Amino acid sequence: MKPFVTLYVLLCGLIPFPTHAQLNNGGLYAAFGIDADTRSNYMKYGVPIASDDWFSPSASGYNVIDTTNAAAYLSLLQAGNNISFSQRMSVPLYTKVNGKLWLDAAYGRDFVATASLKDSTAFTTACKNGDNPSTWTGGITNFPAKDDLLDCYAHMRRDGSTVNDSLWLFTGVSTYGTSGARYYDIELYKNSFTYNAATGVFSTAGPDAGHTQWLFDAAGNITQTGDIIVAVNFSPGSAPVVDIRIWVKQTTWSTVSPAHFSFNSNFSGSTYGYASIVSKTGSTAFGAGLSNYSATATQDTTYATPWGSNNGTSGWSTQYESLQFIEVGLNVTRIGLDPALYTALGPSACASLFSNIFFKSRSSNSFTSNMQDFVIPLVFLRTPVMDYALVPDTLRCNNKTGTIQINNSTTTGYYTWATSNGDIVSANSDSSQLKIDKPGTYILSASPAQGCPATRKDTIVIPIDTFPPVASVNILMPPGNSYLQLYGGNPTASNYATPFGGSKGLLYDWTGPAAFTSTIQNPRTADTTWGTYKLTVTEKRNGCTRTASQSVSRANFIVLLANDPQPAGLSAADPRYRPKYYLTGNVPASAATSLIANSEGERNAVIACYDINGEMLWRKPVHFNKGLNSFYLAGTAGHHLATRILAVYVDGKMDYVVKLVK
Repeated sequence: MKPFVTLYVLLCGLIPFPTHAQLNNGGLYAAFGIDADTRSNYMKYGVPIASDDWFSPSASGYNVIDTTNAAAYLSLLQAGNNISFSQRMSVPLYTKVNGKLWLDAAYGRDFVATASLKDSTAFTTACKNGDNPSTWTGGITNFPAKDDLLDCYAHMRRDGSTVNDSLWLFTGVSTYGTSGARYYDIELYKNSFTYNAATGVFSTAGPDAGHTQWLFDAAGNITQTGDIIVAVNFSPGSAPVVDIRIWVKQTTWSTVSPAHFSFNSNFSGSTYGYASIVSKTGSTAFGAGLSNYSATATQDTTYATPWGSNNGTSGWSTQYESLQFIEVGLNVTRIGLDPALYTALGPSACASLFSNIFFKSRSSNSFTSNMQDFVIPLVFLRTPVMDYALVPDTLRCNNKTGTIQINNSTTTGYYTWATSNGDIVSANSDSSQLKIDKPGTYILSASPAQGCPATRKDTIVIPIDTFPPVASVNILMPPGNSYLQLYGGNPTASNYATPFGGSKGLLYDWTGPAAFTSTIQNPRTADTTWGTYKLTVTEKRNGCTRTASQSVSRANFIVLLANDPQPAGLSAADPRYRPKYYLTGNVPASAATSLIANSEGERNAVIACYDINGEMLWRKPVHFNKGLNSFYLAGTAGHHLATRILAVYVDGKMDYVVKLVK
């Protein structure tokens, strides 16, 4: 006969933390607090210590359960509504939090059964552990308050950041009643397990009598993992018994000697059933457990949930009654149920551990006693899917260091990068954000956790946008004015087709003599200031720039202006308008050319003549009287076969320029 060894976990809250105990009465494990309380960074018994827990009522600490919709649930429960709902983990699957790998978490709130309220998720026939779940039926029935499940919690994590670190399972259960012993099971299904509330029927994808069996080779190595059940028997004032069983064939239980744990004498079933297991390293120190307790029950301050809970004494409350909440933490690796131990399965620690977790209560400490209440099966530890989205970047003139961002949906993975022609500058702690400074091809390999093979690979090409704008400069002096008009651009020429689209607009930056600056496309100077004017044009889409410049002096600017077409004026005889300046006689005849100046008043002026290169040929000071003034231009076209430029300056400023074409 196989030896009978039952795993005891001290859940009795009557004694604070003992100084020495193989079976710890509460404690901190894998940074999670087993203290019969749900608050993070708080230990109900003993010295306050930084810890993770189910919820984080304050700003500090890490909460395992997502609290989305907490306000809505709170309002409904406070108003006396009888509701059932579930919540997932507060972060995506396989997230590394504070150095620990959080695999998954689930919370289920069940209906409460009172004289006026009904629990519609209860077993209505003689359902027992070891039966095919498809034979169970659910609905509304009566059962003792101590068997009425309310809040159920589950969380699995690694005591480190890789799949080779110790695996821990944390669970918690609260019941409506607190008097007497309580018996409940935490059943983990490898394949999908569901319940139809409308029909009261359970559906299971387990191929082996409604479950999934564990398989072994001849040496006792596990070749297939299956269903697990953790049966908890709790009696206030004594240490509850935790019985861990796996689903196997009866012949497997009777003939196989497992490599990582041992079967004992407990087997419940016929062809298939649940067989008790014990660790090969001994039956103690698997973790800890605790129930909240206060010598004065009304003074118990155990925080429940952000939406509160129910009890048989005060109804809805923000706190649990004394002995209402039971919390357990188990070192699954030490028990021998860690898939990372099973080398015959290959990278089994990276595959799906389970599909659903199922909380239910029993009528007695017998493993096969009638089951009473249950919480609708919760999704737990299904196959982690690398369902991230990659957000690439484009390097540009104004963005020479870019990023590649991974946005996770349901799973946070372990990422490694490679590139053949790019350049990786740095990455954040989990490599979900990459800094790069060179265009090229980047290859991502993603797995659920460190130590797992890549289950998804992506190739992403990072381009670079360095298409510049078109810069040009044109400078004019409008006739009759004493300022320079600057023209820059060209927006039309800059709006050419690129792989990144057309122009998104241009920015202009002018500089020039006398500290001239401007940021508009076509500025003008306050006065005629000779020198070099420079324009820097920036494309808004990518920050790329181009520059153009033009140097202007009095001489070459005269040539520039003279080459511009002059507006056609009316003749001097036209009564409607008399031009300010015009020429008469034979232009450019050698002896009969005169300049007519129509002045509004007396002015001192200068008439100058230049050759086509801007070199002055002669200069003549003159005086303008009000009205028409005529000046004979003797010698203006003395070399009548050459092009000349005639300019008039009034009060030191150019007022007129004209080209005398040969």
